[in-house]
Amino acid sequence: MTKIVAVRAQSPEPEVTLESRAGRGRLLLNAAFLALVLTTPMSAQRLDWRTSAVLYADNTEFFTPYRVGETILGGQVTSWLAARIGPRTELRVGLFADRRWGSDNFTDSLKPVLAFRFHTPHSLGVFGTLETVQRHGLLEPLMVTTRELTTPMEYGGQWIENRGIFHGEAWINWQKLNLPNQREQFEFGNVFWLNPSRWLTAELQHLWYHRGGQLFNPTPVTNNHTEALGVTLHDSLGRLGRTYAAAWGLWSAGHIDPNYPPDRPGQGHGTYLRAGITPWNWAEIFAIHWIGRDYSGDAGDNNYNSTGFDPSFYQSHRVYTEIGIIRRTPIEGGATFDAEFRFHNIDDLKSIAFFNTHWEISYRLVVRAPLDMVLRR
Repeated sequence: MTKIVAVRAQSPEPEVTLESRAGRGRLLLNAAFLALVLTTPMSAQRLDWRTSAVLYADNTEFFTPYRVGETILGGQVTSWLAARIGPRTELRVGLFADRRWGSDNFTDSLKPVLAFRFHTPHSLGVFGTLETVQRHGLLEPLMVTTRELTTPMEYGGQWIENRGIFHGEAWINWQKLNLPNQREQFEFGNVFWLNPSRWLTAELQHLWYHRGGQLFNPTPVTNNHTEALGVTLHDSLGRLGRTYAAAWGLWSAGHIDPNYPPDRPGQGHGTYLRAGITPWNWAEIFAIHWIGRDYSGDAGDNNYNSTGFDPSFYQSHRVYTEIGIIRRTPIEGGATFDAEFRFHNIDDLKSIAFFNTHWEISYRLVVRAPLDMVLRR
């Protein structure tokens, strides 16, 4: 046995680095491309190679107890082959890479794109890599907006239905496996809305955040449920452009943290108001006002929660106001440029973020550019 150990010590396995993973990823993508080209039947409608690049800069100047200031700066590329197996089915195979500017790594995140998609004129079913446009449409108290940049890739199952005045979506996003060193974790969400008239929308949202898996760990299963029910009045009003006013009621139950203090309330609620105008259809000017009590959305923006980023901090009654401007600019060839600037008033606390006033600031710049090639018609 000693000789065997000595021989193994002299020939260590090569270290697996992000660069080597990137190289393997490129080999896998090339192999997938060749496999699809060689094995896809000639009866397939078409074979496309699609690429989407996203360059982003997001900065939050937060110094209050609820969220930590953060700068997210980098670029992402998603490239996949799309083979139409039939008139209603499609297979997608590819890679996603995310690089944070200033990082020493070639890529900071490398993930597969793998999905089987079934679609009709009214429906879309996805098994594998999910559609995650604007966080499935969830409000900020249910899902924080930075998820669009930090975790745009989700895996699981999804069904989207559009029929006349009705839109519905249900999905499960499986995040962690049940292993000896970690608990299983997933999100299950629903979004439903109705447009009974051109100026009225009624909507229901739900997100179940689950951490379980007691196979290796006796820690009790934990869950966080958040629901939102609201109506939006919207219309186009001349020079004011697209104008809207929305009112929502939100509820929360449970906490994902198994060590959450048992003496705190397990349920909470809040009222979310939002209104906006788009003068001359150039940029949206909006305002959000939130009043909450003991609300806890563990996947949401912590500025709406009663628990601070330090779990020992707790404020039952919350008041939060946000004022901002968003400009979405089409450039050319499908490329777009989005710019956002926001002011945040958090419990009317003073902050050093903006000249020692009661306001903090955040901003975001995002460029999205597609590149599509038809390989086989």
